[in-house]
Amino acid sequence: MPLHSGLLKTLNLVTYIIAVATFVFHDEILQNAYENLPNYLTGNSIGLIIRATYWVLLGGFILTQWLDFAHDVVVDAIDWNFFASNLVMTSWVFTWKYEWYILGQILLIINTILITRLYLKMRVFTATNLLEYAVIYVSFSLYAGMVWFDAFQNFFAAFTNKEGGPMSWAAIGAACAVFFLLVVGNYYAEYSKDPDSWAAATITLTILSISLYQGSKVPVVQITGYVSVGWLVGALIRRVLKNINMWHERSLDDVTVDERRGLLG
Repeated sequence: MPLHSGLLKTLNLVTYIIAVATFVFHDEILQNAYENLPNYLTGNSIGLIIRATYWVLLGGFILTQWLDFAHDVVVDAIDWNFFASNLVMTSWVFTWKYEWYILGQILLIINTILITRLYLKMRVFTATNLLEYAVIYVSFSLYAGMVWFDAFQNFFAAFTNKEGGPMSWAAIGAACAVFFLLVVGNYYAEYSKDPDSWAAATITLTILSISLYQGSKVPVVQITGYVSVGWLVGALIRRVLKNINMWHERSLDDVTVDERRGLLG
């Protein structure tokens, strides 16, 4: 059962502010930690841009959740998952501050479960206007794709390094992680009920960021990454064409219904 709607929305607001403030206050610690722990799953600034985008959009969600059109999706789909996720991510920051890496990895796995659960419940609903679509559906779709990358990146930053060389087990493991991201992204693009596949697009861009950053010095990661990006771009194009065809068929059905009504009238 969902929490009382007023309490739920207040918790979303408070925990979002706490999470953002924690990230901002500890930004230097997190940047230094990742920069001082080079690994084969490090990506370029594309990942940072995606993160900034969905956190800004989530700020819009915090404001619009109080409006009538967002009530049902907030109470019945987002439910307690978002404020719980905010608490988890706030706690995760301190695992890097105090070097509690195993706990940090567990927290990111929990966050992946929370956001994926939220995402699957949310996609049952349909946006009623462009604002709702942007701040609820796009923001959480981007987040749902990013949590998978976050979990893998945290693991490789905390527990691996580049000392073994570009053909080490760490490099091969990173290529395997990219392949797993491909599988998840392909699910979002080909088989999920999403009308837009922003989650798949997010995963595609994160894989591209890894490939660009690692470069030709790590061929096993670069090649796996580029092949995965090509596959996912193809899947996204197929999804777009499928949606266009679906919309065209619906418009034809509407015309047919109107013609019949005219004849019957």
